[in-house]
Amino acid sequence: MASFKEVSKGRYRLYVELGYDAEGKRKRKTKTVQATGPRQVKKLLQEFEMEVLDSQHLEDENPTFSDFLERWKSNYAETELSASTLEKYNNVLKYMKPYFKGKRMKDISTFHIVQYFTKERKAGRGSLEKKYNLLQSLFKYAVKWRIIDDKANPIEGVDRPKAKKKKVDFYDKEEIELLFKLAKELLPYQQLIIKLAVTAGLRRGEILALADDVLDFPNRKIHIKRSLQYTKEKGHVLKETKTEEERTVTIPEVLMKEIHKSYVRKLNLKMEMGTQWKGFKGRDSKKVMLLFSDECGIPFRPDSVTQFWNRFMIRHNDKIKRIRFHDLRHSSASLILSEGVNMKVVQKRLGHKNIKTTLNIYSHVTEKDDEEASNVFDQLF
Repeated sequence: MASFKEVSKGRYRLYVELGYDAEGKRKRKTKTVQATGPRQVKKLLQEFEMEVLDSQHLEDENPTFSDFLERWKSNYAETELSASTLEKYNNVLKYMKPYFKGKRMKDISTFHIVQYFTKERKAGRGSLEKKYNLLQSLFKYAVKWRIIDDKANPIEGVDRPKAKKKKVDFYDKEEIELLFKLAKELLPYQQLIIKLAVTAGLRRGEILALADDVLDFPNRKIHIKRSLQYTKEKGHVLKETKTEEERTVTIPEVLMKEIHKSYVRKLNLKMEMGTQWKGFKGRDSKKVMLLFSDECGIPFRPDSVTQFWNRFMIRHNDKIKRIRFHDLRHSSASLILSEGVNMKVVQKRLGHKNIKTTLNIYSHVTEKDDEEASNVFDQLF
């Protein structure tokens, strides 16, 4: 859309509207010209509009970082990434966009990115690995969509920031027994969540995603095929597991009976609630009856598990050491490994894509095995 306005006698300001940028700000080009009257102004306006549209075509071929970011979101991230991953990326973009603002994709150099990470380190900001992954994805699709040349990808020359290795903490057999005794004060569903984390090594989101269609009571098996997430933008969402690989976990007989009782209680509650039962729709828009939900069938938020666990830890900090809820999963793996279960079985049970992940996390157990291997030779001396 083009227009003009007379600012003084014989002087006119020309306007060409270009919509809005990635920050929601109005985009338009202006130019002040001299003209003898409206007829000449209209001719000058037409020439200016053509000039602007020609330059706009060049900008489309070499968009700014902010403009390309919006293309990446709408054509890839919003359809292919999980809601929680996209939310995390949006959070780190708050610090990334100001640095690259105004820079065009073809003009961003490797050194620009190196300087950006240097600045982030000096400011003491975290999530550097996540920021690197985001930039890597952006430039990957800039190459794929022919915005930049494959050989000119600036991220290729930037070293991946080293993430701090998270400390793996866990309970041993005696501590797990104590945990189960202390947990008896909790609500039945909270006890069940803890037991599933310990005995099956399930992640928090995987536990909350358990529904009637994955529970095989006769064979004591649970099919793990999805995880529950919650984001401010999309609310509750069922997605694939973290590694996007399904697995089946065998459950102890006593625990499976407990799960069945909980399932029957949920069925009865659904009948009692009648039309007030809302339930929850899965990815295929079909309703699923979740094992863990409120009285209307609405799932619990994942952070509610962390909250009740942290309160429980604080209450009993003088009786049992404090660990994260996720460390119950580590406790599960450490215990069965110490009891002689094969590492490959543990990998499958936990849902790790690569056995190296299992070996790296549970090196403390393999070190003990190495000591035992050495002890075998003591008998020879």
